Amino acid sequence: MKPAPSGFKYPGIAASLDGNSIVILCERESTDAAGAYPITPSTQMGEYWAEAAAAGHLNISGRPLIFIEPEGEHAAAAVTAGLSMTGLRAANFSSGQGIAYMHESLYAAVGKRLTYVLNVGARAMTKATLNVHAGHDDYHCIDDTGFFQLFAKNAQSVADLNILAHRIAELALT
Repeated sequence: MKPAPSGFKYPGIAASLDGNSIVILCERESTDAAGAYPITPSTQMGEYWAEAAAAGHLNISGRPLIFIEPEGEHAAAAVTAGLSMTGLRAANFSSGQGIAYMHESLYAAVGKRLTYVLNVGARAMTKATLNVHAGHDDYHCIDDTGFFQLFAKNAQSVADLNILAHRIAELALT
């Protein structure tokens, strides 16, 4: 990554990155804590967060990152809810069957008006055979829970919407 041309108040960083990397670049600066269990294609998000936390990265508020990896996605949703209930800005990273597994916990999070952001690497749900390719099944799994959903069309939109999602949740739910 190289700095963008100067002359702009906030010049940004000129980089070519995938969506998972962009999510972590945003989350590690704006978020305090994450609970996640690895599942393709969201595995990298949890791994990158864990690496940043282990390296002692401080977010924009000067706080060290917290990462908890429980034994499954259902527990990851509960961990993220707990982090959010303590007042931390929290995030979760999941996809596919992981979303289905945590489904009942999502209703509880909405009922408690928790402000955590669930970053979804959209993929098809496995039906007859394993499928880790792009699809819309996992976000359809969320649509009846009460979570609001923002959809990015490219990596730049991922960056923009990630930061906005936290702020929208905080303004709408607290």
